[in-house]
Amino acid sequence: MRYLRPAAVLSAVLLLLCVLAVLSLPIAAQNADNEETSPPPIPPRLETPAPQSEEAPADTEADDIVKIEHADLLQYEADKEMYYLSGNVVFSHQDVKMYCDEAWYDEANDTARATGHLRIVDPEATITGDLAAANFDTEVATVTGNITVVAQKKVEEAESSGDEEEKPSKFEEYRRKKTTITCPKIVYEYNDDVKKMTLSGPVKAVQEDKTAWAEAAVYEELTDIITLTGNVRVTTKKGEEFRAPEVVISVEEEWMKARDVSGITFRRRDENE
Repeated sequence: MRYLRPAAVLSAVLLLLCVLAVLSLPIAAQNADNEETSPPPIPPRLETPAPQSEEAPADTEADDIVKIEHADLLQYEADKEMYYLSGNVVFSHQDVKMYCDEAWYDEANDTARATGHLRIVDPEATITGDLAAANFDTEVATVTGNITVVAQKKVEEAESSGDEEEKPSKFEEYRRKKTTITCPKIVYEYNDDVKKMTLSGPVKAVQEDKTAWAEAAVYEELTDIITLTGNVRVTTKKGEEFRAPEVVISVEEEWMKARDVSGITFRRRDENE
């Protein structure tokens, strides 16, 4: 059995915020003079894996440890192979904590669920919802019901020291701003061969004066690609708007591709903006 690493889910959610960075840029800047020009194809990931030390297995084992920090009551039913925790339940995994009123672990089927004031907290994001469930056999985790994600990328101490030698990219600037995402369902497939997160809609993201909508959002971790589908729309309080049935974004290469675009409005940027 390989346990879900909650930090991976929160990191993936945070990467979805990059859509606001791309779609909120001036439309004129995204359209080249030649309309036939399109972003380069997605290159295969040919990164050479870093050499592993002999202590790597121990680190991997440590990554899989989930601690029960508190529960008012813990029960175990041997005939059902079922663990039950209730009352102010707190789990921790590295720097991620999950809070809930009740949690169950089905040892026979290797599944778990948690509900009641559900809250998952990471240094860079907080997820709230009605129910979290995980199947450790199929390596699929799901959060459903009234989901809200509040995220803001943490700026490292070295970055906030005033050193401006390396100016952050547009993507990084937007990831550092507080963003709120709401949707009914999040499914994260964390198998090493898949690593895909799907937000089922309607999906809404709000960041400062920008709001984005889509029927679904998919983040594929292996290729670092975000795909928004179904009535994708972005608006700003200044009257700018962007609409398309589908938008594909490369997080690593910082490009966007959209077809059948309509309803585009934008204004000239002021020198002070």
